Amino acid sequence: MTIAELVRERLPHAPQMGLYVAPDLSEKKVRNARSDYARDVDRAEVLALYDATLSGTGGDGAVFAPDRFVFQNNDFQSVQTVRYRDLVGVEVGNRWFGLGGKRVSLKVNRGRATFDLAMDFSGAPDAAEYVADFLHAAMLKDVEFGSTEGGATDETDVAAVHRVLDRLRGQGKLTASDHERLLQVLTEQRDAASDS
Repeated sequence: MTIAELVRERLPHAPQMGLYVAPDLSEKKVRNARSDYARDVDRAEVLALYDATLSGTGGDGAVFAPDRFVFQNNDFQSVQTVRYRDLVGVEVGNRWFGLGGKRVSLKVNRGRATFDLAMDFSGAPDAAEYVADFLHAAMLKDVEFGSTEGGATDETDVAAVHRVLDRLRGQGKLTASDHERLLQVLTEQRDAASDS
């Protein structure tokens, strides 16, 4: 499943919550987001947008692209760019200890460093659950095993295992020799299964 399909499946087009999903994107909001905080996102890449502004301009919020999302909670905070593959945790919580609003807490891993970020949903707390659900699904997208029916399968999805091993190697969590050894075991097991 692609990120574009995941966006359509998990994010509703709900302007009352500040959520806009392609093809029903507000060009003005996209333009404002790209000129304010999402400068590195091409227009053609915008799959969805979360408008966090109370005025509805799109100048704060999040833009979701095929490989990453870019967000800025307000003009006093830094712009954050997060690749979906770098997400290692997504959680919805209350902002200000239950006094109103929601936030989506993110754990992001880049190389050997893991750090926390938070997306503010004070103006549209209902959108937080949808965005968190989408990001959680995007985080797990490369590690889906088994059949698409949700049941167990009798065969290993070799391509999926390769992707996971490559991702772990790229993140520095797997040495080159262990990566090669695991690929060799996978190949030997597949060959043994096909001979029987």
